Amino acid sequence: MSDLTYTKTLIDHPGLFLMDDEYLYSCNFIPVGSAQHWNIYNGLRFSTSCIFFYPVWISEGLQHPNVTYHPRYQRKGYEVMYDHNNTMEIKHWNFLSNQTTTLDAENIAVPDDMRDLFGYELVMLSWDIDIEVLTFDGYFLELIASRRNATASQQNKFTDRISIFVVRNAKDMEGYARRFIIPGPGITYMAIVTQRAKAKSIISVLVDPFDLYIWSIYVVLVLTIATSVALFGELLGRQHFVEIVLELIMISLAGPSRAYGGSFENRIITMFCLMGIVLVSSYQSLVISFMSFARYHPEINTLADVEQRCILSDTEAAHELNLKTYRLNQFPPVEQICYIDYVRDNEQLSIAIYEKFINDAERVRARIENMRHARVRFYEYPIFYLLTFNCREFRTFVKFYAQAIIESGIYEFYYRNRSQSKWHYAQETFVNRTVRLTDLSLLWYAYALGSTISLLCFMAEKMFLQLSRRFYLREIER
Repeated sequence: MSDLTYTKTLIDHPGLFLMDDEYLYSCNFIPVGSAQHWNIYNGLRFSTSCIFFYPVWISEGLQHPNVTYHPRYQRKGYEVMYDHNNTMEIKHWNFLSNQTTTLDAENIAVPDDMRDLFGYELVMLSWDIDIEVLTFDGYFLELIASRRNATASQQNKFTDRISIFVVRNAKDMEGYARRFIIPGPGITYMAIVTQRAKAKSIISVLVDPFDLYIWSIYVVLVLTIATSVALFGELLGRQHFVEIVLELIMISLAGPSRAYGGSFENRIITMFCLMGIVLVSSYQSLVISFMSFARYHPEINTLADVEQRCILSDTEAAHELNLKTYRLNQFPPVEQICYIDYVRDNEQLSIAIYEKFINDAERVRARIENMRHARVRFYEYPIFYLLTFNCREFRTFVKFYAQAIIESGIYEFYYRNRSQSKWHYAQETFVNRTVRLTDLSLLWYAYALGSTISLLCFMAEKMFLQLSRRFYLREIER
């Protein structure tokens, strides 16, 4: 009773005001005056231990067949019997060995019933897939059994034999059940399964070296200089505005393509060429380096990315996370479809469980190559082991072994490294192939579009000249 973990009560009529949850892990001192006092509140079955204090002369009445509560509560702790001679006898029944021992009242030593479990069967609730993939749970149970002379087994159905099981989603646990959980090694969380970022086309290398701000400043600079030259230029000022813009771009790429002159034009184009030396040289070096490795579009990682670019199926979990959803008859684009995954430890274990559940190598390969977990996590909790009511006495040493495994690093540095999935996916980093026709498809499209527009403009210009000549001849004839 000196352990601060437990609630202490001293009462002879607990049924008057105490509730079931007030007896959880409680230690009670209960004086009994007659055999009928054994019919006390049924909630004592949830307590950790009880000390029953009663006189010797009622002990014979407790053996009566109608007294059903005595055998049950006798297993809860200790019986202290006294008589008129100031003598006292203390008895303790060990439910594991099914034996009753007598303690010395002059030199009381509390026996440790949990040191030897006498072959007691520890049963863990585990699904078939978890037994094959999450092997650490079985190892943890066998470790406890070997240290305490018990037997360990796992089953996939919830029955009265269950002693312990793993809590996969601690956020849904009620406060009543949280008193029976023990923190263990590892974590659980909710992950968002998103589409993998697609590789950018090779032609995108021409745009990627500079960000939007630099390209905007460059366009504004070209337009400003072209406007100034068009208004005040001596030679280039006679050209069309579009031709001046193209000439400035040509100067940035390879130098002037036509003659220019005049004091104003010489000064402003010379300054533009000096700026182009720095800008274009850095641009060319970046383009060359960017062509040596594969580039990908931005991936979905942060919470803002998930909220803006992810659309999930219409489920309660998606609404709870306040994310965008779609209905079955309103499918969004494939690159926006995301899923919720309940994960144990990491993505590799999630894929291993998915592989066992699907049992289809091609679907698993497609899942790994096309989808991934975003970095943002929801409801991240440590692993919890939940002990059922019928084995609450094991809480202390189960917690001890769980903490020892966490502190020793067995789980982090041994088990998790062994549990890496054989399906390990890595995106292509370096470009190790030649440029193909499909890689330059955007350039061919641009060339075909430009040629078509040029041809149409040429034909329109010819038709306009023919119509103008006919109109001119008619006016002369009149």
